[in-house]
Amino acid sequence: MSAGLRKKQENVRGLKRTKKGNTRMKTQRHYAFYICIALASSFLLSGCASVLSQRALNEVDQTLIFEQLLENPEAHKGKIVLLGGTIIETQNFSARTLIVVLQRPLGFRKKPIAEDVSRGRFIIYALGFLDPAIYRHGRKITVVGSVMGREMRPLGKIEYSYPVIEKKELYLWPLEENLGTGPRVHFGLGIGIWR
Repeated sequence: MSAGLRKKQENVRGLKRTKKGNTRMKTQRHYAFYICIALASSFLLSGCASVLSQRALNEVDQTLIFEQLLENPEAHKGKIVLLGGTIIETQNFSARTLIVVLQRPLGFRKKPIAEDVSRGRFIIYALGFLDPAIYRHGRKITVVGSVMGREMRPLGKIEYSYPVIEKKELYLWPLEENLGTGPRVHFGLGIGIWR
């Protein structure tokens, strides 16, 4: 075999090895890309998920609105509702906790929104002890529960009819940091301290 032919065969073998190596690298890059896409998707989708279980949300009577419940809780006994709002007060009893809530419309992820809108008040009963220092006035709360009826309680100089909900699932929203009225975007160089 001539030296020129041998050299051509070695070059062809080298190209084949290089092509196989490039193919493996491309395949590995594709796997890495798909893994990154899968991880990013799971993070994005988990950010969109409700804070309550899908099982509990599937039980909710979507036709029942808060105004109907407020008007006649007795007519809706046993129905499962989804409500949210701002805690007014929390009281503990021997075996359960009572939470009085100012109703608010629910927004993204079933979070209470619209600080200046409410259709009324309702009561949540939860078995066991919920600490009033945590479940305190002003905190936002979302509940899936069963309508138990009505409870009359004093509200100022009147008797107020509260719809009563027995908790199935409850979510206390994290406290929101008050950023003030200043701008929320800052530009600069170096190290800064934000208080």
